Amino acid sequence: MILFLDTVSSLPEFFLIEDNKIVSSKKIITNNDEKMSDCIVSTYIELNKKFSLKKELNGIIVNTGPGSYTALRVGIAFVTGLSISQEISIVGLSCVDLFRHFIKKKDLKSSAIYICSSNNQNFYCIYNQLKNTYEINKIEKIQDFNNLNQSQISKIYTNSKLKIENIHNINYEILSFQELVITNLKKILKMPKQELIQPIYVSNNQILK
Repeated sequence: MILFLDTVSSLPEFFLIEDNKIVSSKKIITNNDEKMSDCIVSTYIELNKKFSLKKELNGIIVNTGPGSYTALRVGIAFVTGLSISQEISIVGLSCVDLFRHFIKKKDLKSSAIYICSSNNQNFYCIYNQLKNTYEINKIEKIQDFNNLNQSQISKIYTNSKLKIENIHNINYEILSFQELVITNLKKILKMPKQELIQPIYVSNNQILK
């Protein structure tokens, strides 16, 4: 059984995966007034009691951001400790990596990724062509998508419904992170196992930078 922790979405959530299917899920918090640090242990204990995870769990996948600083820090610290204590392999994947597995290479040039995270934090990035490949130039933390230059974008991939008013000739597709993990599970499990999971922190605060 595989544990996937989505640290990025508006309400962080545990997913249990078996035979390429989600067999259970449990939100760690149910609203933004709750603290992830207060709820993550008790939420995992509930899953552990129901599914005997101490015996059945054999792998962990965690979303490494970009997202809320607190959610990333708390979530990654928890699953890293779990990985060490139970001697279970762990793989960390960024949102960009997850979407990259889904977006066709020919569409990368005109695609953008818009990530909605907890505490009303939103992140945006586009692909730039470098020789024969495409790479993310910069991940930006933004307040309002409507103020961005959309001239070279034909499609947006996002994890949540967008509240966009001034948008023209741009399609968008909603893809949940758990859906992306399931679709690419075989590739993910073949990735090198990681001893240190690095969260992706993006901030407009110059001191933090």
